[in-house]
Amino acid sequence: MTSPIFKYAPALALGALGLALTGCSKAPAAAPAAAPKPVPAISVKTAAAQQGPMPRYLRLTGEITAAQNAAVAADTTGKVIETPVERGTVVKAGAVLVQLDSRTAQLNLAEAEANLVQAKSKLDLAESEVKRNAPLAQMKAVAETDFARIKADRDGAAASLSAAEARRDMAKKTLADATIRAPFDGTVAERFVTAGEYVMANSKVAQVIDLQHLRLLVNVSEPSIGLIRVGQTVEFSVSPFPGEVFTATVKFIGAAVRAELRDLQVEAEVVNTDGRLRPGLFAEARLALPPQTAITVPANAVRADGANQKVWVVESGQLTERLVEVGETDKDRIEIRRGVKQGENVILSPGPDAADGVPVQTTPQS
Repeated sequence: MTSPIFKYAPALALGALGLALTGCSKAPAAAPAAAPKPVPAISVKTAAAQQGPMPRYLRLTGEITAAQNAAVAADTTGKVIETPVERGTVVKAGAVLVQLDSRTAQLNLAEAEANLVQAKSKLDLAESEVKRNAPLAQMKAVAETDFARIKADRDGAAASLSAAEARRDMAKKTLADATIRAPFDGTVAERFVTAGEYVMANSKVAQVIDLQHLRLLVNVSEPSIGLIRVGQTVEFSVSPFPGEVFTATVKFIGAAVRAELRDLQVEAEVVNTDGRLRPGLFAEARLALPPQTAITVPANAVRADGANQKVWVVESGQLTERLVEVGETDKDRIEIRRGVKQGENVILSPGPDAADGVPVQTTPQS
């Protein structure tokens, strides 16, 4: 006999299936995905990459030095009684830097001049004796030995006069050396003595530097030596005056390559009329070479992003970001060594809305 449960099982299964289907039919349908909003076009000005001459430079580093830089020393001994200059004093050649006590030198000069007068008198007397005895010697009225002694006295007096003149000149020099003077026009960089000190010969008393005429000393590597000529103009910049370009003229070229560094030292003359440049400054210099053909774009088309340089090129009405390698700059144009081809249009002064794929409305640069 069949169990009642098995008898009604098919009907129960069909009923459960119907309930399940009914429940599924009541579930809400998924909403359709929203379409992306179109990116609005931006208005930009463009310029075409052009091919043209671009200057070339030999990049150099160097140092500003003084054409004349003297550690002025005393040439005599003495006590310092006056120091009329200070650090930074502008002096002319011959200006007094240090005055030593000259009283002893003045007394020595007076003594030397007196001795000179005495020596001249003795020579005059000896000369007159020779003239007076010369006729007598010819007539044999004076013995030859006596006349020889008279002439010897005359020659000795002449030698004494020469010695007296030398001592007089030495006394004059000693007196002059008591006043230590500037050897050339310049600026006092340092004063090493003060009033009351006692200096010896060869003691440094002041440092004088000519700031009007400086030199730019650069080291040229061996492969570039053939590019250097006397008379060439060198442009350079220094950190105290950013963005400012100074000029120098090549005057001296080293005679030999330094074996340890394989370079040649070159000096260029700098006329420092306003006195702003100072010896010891580090300089970044460049020497103009013949120009070469290159691809260029306006300088304001390139935007620096950290260490990277970027431009945006218009392609099929959209922007394409390009990383570029830049080279020299000439006025308002910059060389593009890699990243842009001739004839491609780049946007000018790219703003923060410049990005890959952004549509643009272009206006060519006038």
